[in-house]
Amino acid sequence: MKAWFERQPASIRASFYALSAAILAACFTLTIRYATAEIHPYQAVFLRFAFGLILMAPFVVRRGIGTLRTTRLPLLGLRGVLSAAEMCLWFMAVLYLPLAEATTLNFTVPLFGTILAAVILRETVRIHRWLAVLIGFIGVGLIIQPGTAAMQPASLLPIAAAMCMACAGMITKQLVRSENTTSLLFYLMIITTPVSLIPALFVWQTPSLGALGLMAVAALMMNVMQICNIKALQLADYSFFVGFSYLRLPIIAILALIAFGEVPDIWILPGGAMIIGAAIYVALRERKLAKV
Repeated sequence: MKAWFERQPASIRASFYALSAAILAACFTLTIRYATAEIHPYQAVFLRFAFGLILMAPFVVRRGIGTLRTTRLPLLGLRGVLSAAEMCLWFMAVLYLPLAEATTLNFTVPLFGTILAAVILRETVRIHRWLAVLIGFIGVGLIIQPGTAAMQPASLLPIAAAMCMACAGMITKQLVRSENTTSLLFYLMIITTPVSLIPALFVWQTPSLGALGLMAVAALMMNVMQICNIKALQLADYSFFVGFSYLRLPIIAILALIAFGEVPDIWILPGGAMIIGAAIYVALRERKLAKV
């Protein structure tokens, strides 16, 4: 089977990995919804990182402690704190919002990334990207409907999570110039685990074996998803890959409908189209500029 798969064109193999990553991301979100029905989101975040650290340890042992040498601990620490905050916000969004809405609003990460690149990194952002950002946030407005009775305060959770993710992503862009993949993943887990334990202690309750199992599976899915993303990008250009990442929206919408009977709000369609379209344009534009 493996030999047959390796004989397939690179585009077919890349599609398989990218689609697998999208499915895993959707299943991860669904698993978190089930887990947070029993345990607090803060506790779920800690367990996600703790299990992730356990799963990461064998890779570090196999590659050697020498791969962890670094001179950039302050940046790694800040990235870890932002990642822990992002995950706490995201898990609360998954608990309190319809899954399709939470997922759509979280797609604003590239939009916030553009703003941060212009404000903090002083990158030149031209009119076309600014227009894409504006269109994306108009889509956000259509979904959350600010100033109306339809607006839920919880709708701000996935947006705040996207802001933290964009900040962490900006730091990661700086770190990849000097740090290897194993180092980046290990320090993420070793920092986020104790950081996420602090808020978890205030809401701690003894988790059942079922909840522990769900979080172990969630951590495994995230690790496998990262591997699928890397393999897809090794086989195909980013412009080919990026569209697959947004397939998790229809996948999660279908899963949420089957599991919880959630029917997406009508405004998800136009708002989501604007957010996803703007995010894809921004991501592809940044990729193009990076090659110049």
